[in-house]
Amino acid sequence: MTAVQLLREMKSRTIHAYTRLSYSRKCRLYCVGAAKTGTHSIDTMFDDTVKSRHEADDEEVIRKILEISAGHISAADLVSFIRQRDKRLCLDVDSSQLNFFLLDQLLQEFPDALFLLTIRDCYSWLNSFIDDSLRRQPSGNWIKLREHRFRSGTLAHPPQEQALKEKGLYTLDGYLSYWASHNNQVLAKVPEDRLLIVRTEEITKKAFEIADFAGLPRYCVQPQHSHAFRNPERFHVLRQIPEDYLEAKVREHCGPLMSRFFPEISSISDAGI
Repeated sequence: MTAVQLLREMKSRTIHAYTRLSYSRKCRLYCVGAAKTGTHSIDTMFDDTVKSRHEADDEEVIRKILEISAGHISAADLVSFIRQRDKRLCLDVDSSQLNFFLLDQLLQEFPDALFLLTIRDCYSWLNSFIDDSLRRQPSGNWIKLREHRFRSGTLAHPPQEQALKEKGLYTLDGYLSYWASHNNQVLAKVPEDRLLIVRTEEITKKAFEIADFAGLPRYCVQPQHSHAFRNPERFHVLRQIPEDYLEAKVREHCGPLMSRFFPEISSISDAGI
């Protein structure tokens, strides 16, 4: 068991102990940002003061996501799983990229829930996601989820993306269309009065605003813990793709969202990569 897994296990046991003592939930905040947008940081900002978890029960949640996508379980079965998980964990802050795939059910089943969308510009998001993919080997379920969301079975690498293909990565169409779809769906589905949008690089600056939005006292948030899980290695893969080609793909898939949330970034260089 790795150090990270040990910490997760210890935290899980503590949470279960709290639940058995009839813990009184303080809020119900779901962070629904994509991977590498600060979901880990949101958890660590709160995990010493309220019941907070990052990607809780990830393997089981992914199995349900894949099963509902393949039509192997019913919508009622998925709702039952979500309700049982909620009752067992009783989280104040549930921060996970996986929440996006359960968004419809979370909105329907928990009318008191609030949602936090952490959003990162698509250049640095993709760069970070690629670096993380090359740095560590995920489990089989995580690989299946990536294949599902990046449509590996239907999208082929064009010649300009040879660097991605050689490293076993997915296509720009797969990555960037997912980034756009993830953020667009959250914006379209979550009512404005239940949604807070925070750019990844502003998480620390807006820590108290996040606490206020969740209805938590400001002492519950620890901004000094908001830089969790940074990639320790850089592989510079995006720099191996023709820049004009990459920027055209960004405009095709991400143009409107980038103009809205990151108007100052129009190239890979603007993103500081």
